[in-house]
This record gives sequence, C-alpha cells and structure tokens, in this order.
Amino acid sequence: MAYPVQHPTEADEKIYLEEIKDKLSKAITAIDSAVNAHAKDVQDTKNYLYENKAGMDHVEKVSVRQSITQTAIIGESAVAKKKRLAKLMNSPYFGRIDFSEGENPEPLYIGIHTFFDAEKNTNLIHDWRAPIASMFYDYELGPAAYEAPSGKVEGDITLKRQYRIRQGNMEFMLESGLNIHDDVLQKELSQTSSERMKNIVATIQRDQNAIIRNEDAGTLIIQGVAGSGKTSIALHRIAFLLYRYKDTIKAEDILIISPNKVFADYISNVLPELGEEQMAEKGMEELAHEVLEGKYKFQTFFEQVNMLLEQDNNEFKARIKLD
Repeated sequence: MAYPVQHPTEADEKIYLEEIKDKLSKAITAIDSAVNAHAKDVQDTKNYLYENKAGMDHVEKVSVRQSITQTAIIGESAVAKKKRLAKLMNSPYFGRIDFSEGENPEPLYIGIHTFFDAEKNTNLIHDWRAPIASMFYDYELGPAAYEAPSGKVEGDITLKRQYRIRQGNMEFMLESGLNIHDDVLQKELSQTSSERMKNIVATIQRDQNAIIRNEDAGTLIIQGVAGSGKTSIALHRIAFLLYRYKDTIKAEDILIISPNKVFADYISNVLPELGEEQMAEKGMEELAHEVLEGKYKFQTFFEQVNMLLEQDNNEFKARIKLD
C-alpha cells in the first residue's frame, strides 16, 4: 500500500529545514533565558548566605550551599545542551528514513544529536547513536528492524534520503538507492581535504556500524589495512559508548593512546565534532617512559624521523616500513 510522503520534493525539504532551524533558534533562546535565571538564582543565594551566615546554624548553611551547587549543576547542563543545539543549527541532520510498523510511515530524521519538541512530545531529530537510528545504516528500502529497550521492533523502510547541510543550507539531497552511501561518500571525498580527521556519521557502512555498536565484546580489536578507517571507527565507537552507557562511563574514564603527537593532533577534532568532550591522550613515548621507568633507552619519534632524513640507511628504512 502506498502512503503519501511528507516533504516529497527537495524544495519541500528545504522549507522543512527552515522550520527546524526556527525551532532550534527558539530552543536556544529559551536556554539562554534559563541560564540567566539560574545565574541570578546562584548570585542571590550567595548574597543571602553572605548577609545572613552569622545567624544561621550549620544545617541551614549546608542546605543553602547544596542549593547553590544544585542550581549551578542545572545551569551547566543547560549550557551543554545549548552547545549541542548550536551544532545542530549548522547541520541539523544528514539522513532520513520513513519507517512503518504496519501503519502510516513515520519520517525519522537522523543527526549528530537528539532534538526533542516539547510541544509535539516527539523527537524531531534522532541521535545517530540511538537504537532506532541503526536502521539508517543497516537497511535499504524494505523490511527492517531495530532493538528497542522493550524488545525487537520490526517494520518496513519506505523511503530513505541523505542530505548535506552546511551553515544551515541544504547543498544536496539524494534519494535512496542500493549504493546511496557510495554516492554521498564520493561527494564528501571530492571536497577540499582538511588537516584533521572529520566525523563520518553520514557515511558509516553496515559492517562499520556493527563494530561501533557492538555491546558484547569486552575487548575489541579493529584490524584493517592502512586507510581503511580503523581509527575513525574506534573514535565513533567511543562516542557511541559514552551515549549508550552515559550513566556509567564518562569522558574522564577514557584514555586515547596515540603513536605520536602528530597523529594525536590529526584525530583531535572528531570527538568534539560529535559533541563529546576531548578525552585524555597519551603518546606511546610518554607511556613507555612511565612503564619502563627510564630503565631502558628507546628511540623517540623525533629521533626516528631525524635519522630517516639525515641517514641513507636502507636496513633501517626497511625495518620502519615493516613496522
């Protein structure tokens, strides 16, 4: 049975995009007002504590300080939410699937973060890490399913689209085909390259998605040839785990070990792009110094590069190439 498609043309999609941006703008304005109100509450409470502390007993002082701390935490949470919404203003979403469980298909827009519409009591944008968003990566048109907290949900994908939206402007929209990811990937790769690695949420492949969302393996080793995307997938997996287990895993629990500072700088942009805090990072040389406690001498990255540049040592070059 054919159902009418919401926003059927690219022109309709661009109109809808403006509606989403307007809602995002209003949400950001509301957060600004809330943050200002929280800041005023904190200052007023501090003033009250300062002016009346002489007449307060210990229990009352503790209660007032706890109130200040709680208000500050709420304010910080609001600031973090504003940052996420600001990222969405630039590029609200990159994909859409229309999913039906037997009734009218529901359009699901996929982006970096969730955007919840309180008026309609629904998500206008779904976080790419959410269970329902996994269908965007795992299925083309036809039967599809995802694992919800309540169990497996089955249905059909009746429409699939991908977009590139930058600075709030839709640069292109593609209808689904068997190789839609390849089309988008080629367009992305044709753009001017950057000195730093970018996130790949719009072009994650099915097998990559399985690695990113794997919740069974306590230890996971990602193997592949050079340039196959191992590091990028590992970083996206970190973002997924922080989302999936946000109550038990925090950014400060994670350490990224890099071969050298050049590599560390190259990958430093990915997690912030995904809205996550920058993780602690340690180079292999620093780790080796700590573990070996200075008992054993080893060649640093700088010394290795310097030797390669200044000495024409074919045996050394062959060993480096093998490593």
